[in-house]
Amino acid sequence: MINYVVFTLTKTTCKGQCPEYYMEVYSNGRVVFEGKRNTDKMGKYELKLKAKQVEELELYFYSIDFFSFQDEYTARVSDLPTTFISWTKYNETKLVRDYYGAPMELKELEKMLEEIVEMDGWKKIEEKKEVEEKQKPDEYDRNLEFKLQE
Repeated sequence: MINYVVFTLTKTTCKGQCPEYYMEVYSNGRVVFEGKRNTDKMGKYELKLKAKQVEELELYFYSIDFFSFQDEYTARVSDLPTTFISWTKYNETKLVRDYYGAPMELKELEKMLEEIVEMDGWKKIEEKKEVEEKQKPDEYDRNLEFKLQE
């Protein structure tokens, strides 16, 4: 089964102490977090969600009809953090930008994803390990390499 990014959450900073980070939730339950500013987890971390947790998140995305949201919620106000949420289903990705004025359902989704950030069990990703994993070919690459050698 192909593992892919299902959900992402990005929080931008403000002029104050707003946390800035990026988080990806993969189809196999792997979560990668990269803290950039004003967060207790600086750098890259990973966590494993149970399949049921990923399924519950996906069901919520469906229940609120995520693809029907506007692409952007904003107003003429300043110094607020911006939240970006994306969901990929059936090779289609929807990205929503929330600066100000998002519907309650979207705000609730933001809270659900932020709760993952606050979970226990995060492990720091060592830079060397990450580089090695990127250099490892996946099964498709090995099969292609084999066929090219024939």
